[in-house]
Amino acid sequence: MKKRQKDFLIFFGIFILAILMYINWISMHYASDTYNIMNVGYETYATNWSLKDGRLIMYLITMICAKLNVSIEIYVIGTLLGALLISAGCVIKLKNIILKNSESNLKKEILITIASFFTIFNFMYIENMYFVEAIVMALSLLAFIYSADLIVNNKGIRNKSIALILAIIGVIAYQGTAGFLIIVTFVFSLLKNKVELKGSKENIKTNIKQILIDVFIAGACALIGICINMLIVNVIGDITGEQQTRVGSITDIFTNLQYIISNFSVILKDNIGLFPTNLLYIFLSVILICSLVYDIKTKSKNFLTIKEISIIIVSVICGFVVSLGTLSSFYTGRLHFSIGSMLGFVLICLIMENEDEIFRKIFALILIIYSFISIYNCIIVTYEHKLVNKYEQEEVQTIENYMKNYESTTNEQVKNIAIYTIKGQANKTYFENISRKSVVTYNAVRCDWAAAGVLNFYTRRNLETVNLTKDLLTEYLKQENENGYGIVDNTLVIECYMY
Repeated sequence: MKKRQKDFLIFFGIFILAILMYINWISMHYASDTYNIMNVGYETYATNWSLKDGRLIMYLITMICAKLNVSIEIYVIGTLLGALLISAGCVIKLKNIILKNSESNLKKEILITIASFFTIFNFMYIENMYFVEAIVMALSLLAFIYSADLIVNNKGIRNKSIALILAIIGVIAYQGTAGFLIIVTFVFSLLKNKVELKGSKENIKTNIKQILIDVFIAGACALIGICINMLIVNVIGDITGEQQTRVGSITDIFTNLQYIISNFSVILKDNIGLFPTNLLYIFLSVILICSLVYDIKTKSKNFLTIKEISIIIVSVICGFVVSLGTLSSFYTGRLHFSIGSMLGFVLICLIMENEDEIFRKIFALILIIYSFISIYNCIIVTYEHKLVNKYEQEEVQTIENYMKNYESTTNEQVKNIAIYTIKGQANKTYFENISRKSVVTYNAVRCDWAAAGVLNFYTRRNLETVNLTKDLLTEYLKQENENGYGIVDNTLVIECYMY
């Protein structure tokens, strides 16, 4: 079978598996942002949430949907399917680049394909798929993979220039995945520029130097892309009068770094609620122990443990690169995609560098266990989000009954909604019977950007959002509001804990 035909069949299989993993969302789901989109409209959302943040491609997609009067269902499901298609392409490209510089056999190709799949479709990626922006998030990964390939495997100014252009496209598509360019370049270079005892010391030095050069180029490309994107954001802000507020100044970097150092272990332990607590640590510990035993047995001829540790360190650093510029959305999976991809890259290195048959079987077993857990985890997380949609509808119905009772008692219609944002009580954003606490299980009724949208959607009202004035808040606080909402005059005041 020709390689192109085989890749097409693998691509089709990957796409089908991805659909099965995300079937709960392909049957339609409502993210907190989806309620907001329905409430403010495509054009307002495109301008205030995509264009203002420099995501030009998403802005164009949303504006096209607005002009074509595309339904919200087609918009949500269509962008998700588009993201899954592009992601399947990422897996194929990643697999082919990894196998390009080595002798491969059927077993190795199968294992690398599986590892590549879960490098892309990792647990952090579940959150990416939650948003309509999933399609541009996937596009950014594809651009970064192609860029990394050019940096590592294609020399010359022309290829480096194309790599830079692709990096810029990737950042413009979605800034939050910028660190992925660095880690994927590092892994490609690590696998190509062999660092092992059977080579001469001079070769080892030369290869390490080349790896560092490749990573430096990738970092420079990512940085240039971020700078250009920020320039675009500032220009758009000057034109529209809408300035983004997420990214701080250069002086904030050191403060942000201190915060990252103090809190990064929480991300690795809890995995943003997208993967079982401590399971990432368990997998990494097992892998490092196996690598150490392998090195002892083979007298460290491949430096496997050092390579695994280096991938882990670079992945963690890349997972927090964006947070240096902003702590906005720090506790979200979409900004830490590189950390989610870490296990996949570690397993790829194990498969490619291992030369012992017994350890090959051990590493394959670890990969298979991780694969099944990842599939099951994805299905559970997406299912819990669908449960949240059900609970949101039930809570809105309770609020609707409350408003109807008020209207029948006072003969006044509730016309407005005011959001009372309360900080420091984020735990109230989640329903009590939801086990995973993550972005995808937010109760939209308690999110300040989504509350009006979810209420208007399920009640079929058209409540107008008004500012919470001091007088309005004072009158609201006089009431006994055990359920976190109340009505003052003709305005529904609702407490929100996520902002």
